[in-house]
Amino acid sequence: MKAQRLPDSEFDLMQTIWDQQPPVTTGLLMDLIGRSRNWKVQTVVTLLARLTERGFLRVEKGSGRERAFYPIISRDEYLRMETESFLEHYHHKSVHSLIAALAGARLSDQDLDELSDFVRKARERSEGK
Repeated sequence: MKAQRLPDSEFDLMQTIWDQQPPVTTGLLMDLIGRSRNWKVQTVVTLLARLTERGFLRVEKGSGRERAFYPIISRDEYLRMETESFLEHYHHKSVHSLIAALAGARLSDQDLDELSDFVRKARERSEGK
């Protein structure tokens, strides 16, 4: 799948879908996110149709007018695509540039420990190949 950035409302809906055991229905999504956002049912239906058209969801007919939706792409896959696109677009594929920008954000000791652990594990994986 070609990387497609989701608008915020579609991403929020996908986050809710990824947090559930599939399938999800329009009614469930209204209960989980729609009502708190003051969305009408038609808004959720429209967002689900867009996500289906873009290849993020698969739909099956349920009982009556209800449809059952299943995610096609995982949260990790989407975040990886978004991150790669961000790195390419804003940092010209330079991990160094990204880390330098993060360092300007005043990384905590915990952040630095996690980053060091990540680098150590990545180095071990590359040496094992």
